[in-house]
Amino acid sequence: MIEEYLIFPLYLFYGMAFFAMGVSITSRDTRASNLDIARCLWLFSLFAYTHALLEWFSLFLILYSPLFQPSMLMPVNNAKLFLLLLSFCFLLLFSVSVFGTIFPQRKRQFYLFVPALFVLLLVVSIFNGEGTGFSLALVDLRIRNLIGFPGALISGLGLVLYSQTVRHISRRGALHFVGAGVSLACYGVLAGLIPSGHPLPLLGGPIELYRGLSALVIFYFVMHALYTFDVERKLQIEERLTRYAHSEKLRSLGKLAFGVAHEINNPLSNVSINVELLKEDLAGTEAFSHYEKRLTAIERNLDRASKIAKELLFFSTNKEADFQLIDVNDVLNSTFELLGARRKAYDISTSLGSTTYISAIPWKLEEVFLNIILNAMDAMPDGGKIDIVTEHIGSRVLVRISDDGPGISSDDLPSVLDPFFTTKAVGKGTGLGLSICYGIMEMHDGTIELSSPVGGGAMVVLDFPVGVENET
Repeated sequence: MIEEYLIFPLYLFYGMAFFAMGVSITSRDTRASNLDIARCLWLFSLFAYTHALLEWFSLFLILYSPLFQPSMLMPVNNAKLFLLLLSFCFLLLFSVSVFGTIFPQRKRQFYLFVPALFVLLLVVSIFNGEGTGFSLALVDLRIRNLIGFPGALISGLGLVLYSQTVRHISRRGALHFVGAGVSLACYGVLAGLIPSGHPLPLLGGPIELYRGLSALVIFYFVMHALYTFDVERKLQIEERLTRYAHSEKLRSLGKLAFGVAHEINNPLSNVSINVELLKEDLAGTEAFSHYEKRLTAIERNLDRASKIAKELLFFSTNKEADFQLIDVNDVLNSTFELLGARRKAYDISTSLGSTTYISAIPWKLEEVFLNIILNAMDAMPDGGKIDIVTEHIGSRVLVRISDDGPGISSDDLPSVLDPFFTTKAVGKGTGLGLSICYGIMEMHDGTIELSSPVGGGAMVVLDFPVGVENET
């Protein structure tokens, strides 16, 4: 039994630990976070709030239940059981939601089946217990055994597994997720397996004391685990600053490129016209056969120089066009048609998921997709496999294009989006393709990320915001 002088401070601080836990979660702005767990933390905060209310309500009953009328005891005890069940149900839902973020390939129905199964077991066990002597204490114990214990244990395991996904952001944050998971599992044993009012086996002392201490430990680790969101936000700000600096560099280069392209375009046109006139003058003469190869070589190089000038102009100008709500899958399908017969030499696998509309300029997106797919084909001149996947995640639409070619070296990866950088042989590329893609993605408030997976090949991830129809 708990000493009378310990009842008030024990339950007060026990509840405050969970209440502070809920406040620390709900007061943190995670709307811009890319961490999957941000979408299910609200369930844990509801568990924390309702559990704090449960402990304070229990304190109220301990202190004032002797003053209640006999007719009031049943309703208030039922209210306590309802709070106990509600809080542990929130914890159970949080546990399956965490596993849903770790293993998203599982269908949603599977994760809804798990809590439904435990609730069914609870109902069956309560009705079976009714025949052998139904009591509020039995219902309390069954709720703790069949909802509280599995909910805390699965949540703890889920947080430990999820910690591996945030190690690249913060190693310390990952360790705190592990600590929160382990301490939550320990709390599940204390609150889910050992009845209230009983001493802790071996160690002695009231079980409520150890529950309160474990709640403080959970609060400590949760508070520090939430700092991972601050680290992520700092990295996002740094990335945006880098993108802004890169954008400014591209803008300056664009002005320079526009001037250069404009200056060389007119002389090239003049030279091209004079070569045509020269061919017409020599046509039908004996000297034509002697100079034909040289004239053809001049025309070929003029065409190449003209193409470079046009790409410079495209890179340096931003044509005004109306944005419209489009389906990424439709743009990809139209891009495949532009590939023509060249597509037959490659194994192009598509998994076009159910995506929502994005606000974009269709022909510019075609330019992006075409550039990336042609780059993949150029990396595999003898044929190969190209995988294209689209999916809708939250407020983003993702397009992943990967190939099984030689990939991108770690030395070249930081420079692939820079203007005029190319790994192709001289005369095979200008190095402006991916820079143009970067500019188009930036115009659409999207991002482009290139990587070379460990297994080989290259992967390009295009990230678009979900479109919002303009109000008129």
